[in-house]
Amino acid sequence: MTYGWFRVKLLALVAIALGILLRFSHLDHKVYWHDEVFTSLRIAGYLGPQVNAQLFTNRTITAGELLQYQQFPVDASLARTWTSLVDHPEHPPLYYLMTYSWGRWWGASVAGYRAIAALFGVLALPLMYWLGRELFPTNPAVAWIAVVLLSISPVHVIYSQEAREYSLWVVGMLLANLALLRALRLDTRAVWLGYGVAIALSWYGSLVTALLGLSHLVFVGLTQRPRQWLAFALAFVLGLGLFAPWLWVVGQQWQRLQTVTAWTREPSPLAFLTKLWGLHYSATVADFNLPLDHWFTWLGPLLLLGLVALALVHVWRHYGRETGLFLTSLLLISPLVLIGSDLIRSGKISGTTRYFFPSLIAVPLLLAPWIADLLAASKPLAKTLGRLTLASLLILGITSVGTNLRAPAWWNKSISYPNPFIAAYLNTVPDPLVIFGPNSNALGEAISLSYDLKPTTVLWLLADKQMPPTLPEPKTPFLFKPDGPLQTSAQSHWQMTPVEEAEGFAGPNLIKLTPIP
Repeated sequence: MTYGWFRVKLLALVAIALGILLRFSHLDHKVYWHDEVFTSLRIAGYLGPQVNAQLFTNRTITAGELLQYQQFPVDASLARTWTSLVDHPEHPPLYYLMTYSWGRWWGASVAGYRAIAALFGVLALPLMYWLGRELFPTNPAVAWIAVVLLSISPVHVIYSQEAREYSLWVVGMLLANLALLRALRLDTRAVWLGYGVAIALSWYGSLVTALLGLSHLVFVGLTQRPRQWLAFALAFVLGLGLFAPWLWVVGQQWQRLQTVTAWTREPSPLAFLTKLWGLHYSATVADFNLPLDHWFTWLGPLLLLGLVALALVHVWRHYGRETGLFLTSLLLISPLVLIGSDLIRSGKISGTTRYFFPSLIAVPLLLAPWIADLLAASKPLAKTLGRLTLASLLILGITSVGTNLRAPAWWNKSISYPNPFIAAYLNTVPDPLVIFGPNSNALGEAISLSYDLKPTTVLWLLADKQMPPTLPEPKTPFLFKPDGPLQTSAQSHWQMTPVEEAEGFAGPNLIKLTPIP
């Protein structure tokens, strides 16, 4: 058994090294999508509405000129950046302030901003090990296997390569879970103080930390004595107190918060959301960016969720009520709240993978003890099943991440997914003129597309949703993702031909205009 666990440790060390390499590989390869564009805008100190008002005035601008809004202006300052951050209260400022410091020292760049997220993705690995040791102190192999699974987890690698705050949030949540378990075990003022600081760090990663706090509340309420209830409450209040400066910003900017998060309250078909719920979890072990109508998008989640359910039963049977309840609360509270919220108000927040992270971090912690116990079993069949399961998860994870790294876009790039393909097509067209109508996504999409366009490509940014009858200069015009009113206004003077022959995007995303004789 000693030799066997030596091999598990060796496998874990190899997986950690591979996980670090994967997180820092091809950082500037993927499309810099709409939300990442706004990361750079905010860090540089630009306000989105002001930039919109300045640019969308029927003016033309080259892709290279537009990208200047991703760099620091000559009058850049921390105060200006702070003003921009306050304009988006849904994003706590910690990641952005760190990235601001990086950008001021080393310059603003796609790879640089994503590298900070990758660094937090790496920091999550030792925290997962430590959390595994705290949860399963009598079985060290569990912690090593949990680290292996996290190292090559597709969804964690994906968000470790995105210039946003979510890998920092994962670090904060792992630390908060660890701190809570230590506080309950040691029950001293110092460790409860540590929990308060850890939960504050998680708050500074995302406002959705409220769901993690709820899972902790349920766990503590069901397993601890009143004395621990009081200690937990005081520590949690301390965490909120440390987060109070940003809570004050949220309160002051409440109407702005409602505006920028209005998309979460838009209706979405229940059948569509149901499929996404399963994919959130299957992405922890396998993710090939397949179409939603592919057979794997329903079979993969079913298999993974079945495996997780089996592992959860195993934990309850072999590791006691407290460990089982802790992982059950972590796994179920967040999805129940998110899904229930959408069912009640017909929203779509539960279709967003990143909001499930409080639950997703429980998956490796559930699978690891089941696999570890299979590997340690005396029966050859159980041992073989453990080896096959671990090998299969490794192959799926590494293959998924390898496929992801080579692709120019992935599902997490959302509305910007087709942009690199559109840019590749436009770069083959002589003198293209790319026309954008004003809408809530136009600025971010124009800048995102500009990253992959030739710097001299001209963009025409319209002031309203009326297509002018003449062009500002003789070029080959294209409408970029036009909405209904803009298409309708263009029909009176232009013949519209969706570009169908190019790979990677559908015709409605790019429409070629030809003057009607």
